[in-house]
Amino acid sequence: MLKTISSSSLRTQIRRVLNEVGYGGAIYVVEKFGEPMAAIISMEDFRLLQATRQREMTDRLREVILRVRAQAGSLSPEELEALIEEARADFYRRKGRPSDAD
Repeated sequence: MLKTISSSSLRTQIRRVLNEVGYGGAIYVVEKFGEPMAAIISMEDFRLLQATRQREMTDRLREVILRVRAQAGSLSPEELEALIEEARADFYRRKGRPSDAD
């Protein structure tokens, strides 16, 4: 069940909200000045979200690898290195970790 709560109301109702999310399966969208700013979800939903993101990142990386392999014969070493670095930076950016280039 999706619910909305203001950030000021959340401060006073955090215990109830956490119980509803953790035990009742509720999802809360937290608004600040009427704008959605964050969501409070259960750990089960969070793990599912993380697993989905990981699969998407892995699939994207596989696509890039296939594209690089298909073009490898026609690319200069510099172009190949640039493609690899671009894919690496994108992977870490999506994963939420800095790459060496950051």
